[in-house]
Amino acid sequence: MNIREYLESKVGKYPDKVYLTFEDRWWTYQQFNDRVNQAANAFLELGIQKGDRVCLMLLNSPEFLFSWFGLNKMGGIMVPINTAFKVPETLYIVEHCGAKGIIAQSETQPTALSVQEKSSSLKWVALFHRDSKEKSIALWSLWDKSSASLKEIPLQDQDIASIIYTSGTTGPPKGAMHTHQAYVLCGQAMTVRAGLSSQDRLMVILPLFHANAQFYSVMGSLAAEASVILVPRFHASQFWRQAKKYGATQFNFIGAVGRILAARPKEEFEPGHSIRVTNGGPVPSDVYHAFTERFNIPYVIDGYGLTECPCVCQNPIYGLKKVGSMGLPAQHPDPSIPFTEMRIVDDEDRDLPIGKVGELVLRSPVLMKGYFKDPQQTTEVMRGGWFHTGDDCYQDEGGYFFFVDRKKDIIRRKGENISSVEVEMVINAHPKVSESAVVAVPSSLSEDEVKAFVVLREGEDLPPEEMIDWCRERLADFKIPRYLKYQKTLPKTPSQRIAKYLLKQEGAEEGSLDMSGYIQEILSERKKI
Repeated sequence: MNIREYLESKVGKYPDKVYLTFEDRWWTYQQFNDRVNQAANAFLELGIQKGDRVCLMLLNSPEFLFSWFGLNKMGGIMVPINTAFKVPETLYIVEHCGAKGIIAQSETQPTALSVQEKSSSLKWVALFHRDSKEKSIALWSLWDKSSASLKEIPLQDQDIASIIYTSGTTGPPKGAMHTHQAYVLCGQAMTVRAGLSSQDRLMVILPLFHANAQFYSVMGSLAAEASVILVPRFHASQFWRQAKKYGATQFNFIGAVGRILAARPKEEFEPGHSIRVTNGGPVPSDVYHAFTERFNIPYVIDGYGLTECPCVCQNPIYGLKKVGSMGLPAQHPDPSIPFTEMRIVDDEDRDLPIGKVGELVLRSPVLMKGYFKDPQQTTEVMRGGWFHTGDDCYQDEGGYFFFVDRKKDIIRRKGENISSVEVEMVINAHPKVSESAVVAVPSSLSEDEVKAFVVLREGEDLPPEEMIDWCRERLADFKIPRYLKYQKTLPKTPSQRIAKYLLKQEGAEEGSLDMSGYIQEILSERKKI
């Protein structure tokens, strides 16, 4: 089923039920669909045809959803762009995908207009205001004039619905092409993953320009015939107040958001909230216990997904949960529909035994169709008919999968493999630490040394010796970082992951504390004992 048919099937069942809430406004399923149809007709008037790409550079807003579904309903392809992008980053995506138009708002208007001057493909920029004084289209005015009835446009399940660009940590961003069917099937799978029902009110705190909010929150709510509560952006200090005010019963998060909420002052927590389920990944032990014990959320689900393939695996909501695990392969509510298949393989793509670390490869009906205009990269990651994630993982005897590290982030030291993630988890567990990043740096002897970049909580001071002692008590000696560097922030990718490739560009001793002398001293003292 394509997105148009799927949305209209839900409207037919619950026309008067509230689907979308944004601040003090709300739309029923019927009202939402009418506005989407107006958007679709406006795109047709602007000359957008089936298969054309239109970029969305919008914060979380109803306009984002109207534009997304409007494009898909008339056969257009949505290309979301991070609102924090500057002109060069935005121009690259616009030119690479050959976008015909870009939709912006006041916050992103300067970037969009600058891109328009430099782009060879862009025909127009549309802004959300009633009267345009710039070289752009006043989109609200155009929508207001458009019909809420939409003509029939042939759509197929395998038509491309979106191109979502990766963070580009290993090179230029790549555009993952997702089909209409992928969106529908992933939304349906979320009803199993999160136990979503028509009674739920799912609060969307993650940006809509990322796959997580699109596939999990919006499509999951639509599949469950539930309601969506959209907030403009995530503010930790306002989160619990918003959740209580709007009666949210579920929300999805990424690892950084979980750590931020767990570290916020206790007085911000609203004990009268209605949240019963939250989905995140990764969910370390301290965050899991903060959510279940301090925040009284009954079901905290740790899972794993990718821009190229959302909804890969998760811990079951009502079954056995293994804290720290990615969980079991995702399932569709219809058992006749084959869903996620996962394997752990070596560098020759041979299956590895239980407990052995190797690369995770997978197959899924919600896997991207390929990278846009990049058949070489598509062929490389899809060799043998399996998508190669680039993540080192292992599977236990119970069938649960565990993430170890990105293959390129594994540190090789003294003949041993070290997971940077494992060392980061130990450092992050220190009560004075806000976040950290651990990378490999060249060793003067051979292989790698371990360097840790540490960000302390506001107002805290942590002597480096105390940090090393903390690690020594919790890690094997060869995993203890030799180099420590304290800094106020860590560089982030557009998807708010730590940009380790930038940290790796620093030398081993650049701005660092070489703790080798202290480490040798404490190890020598241990031997004497």
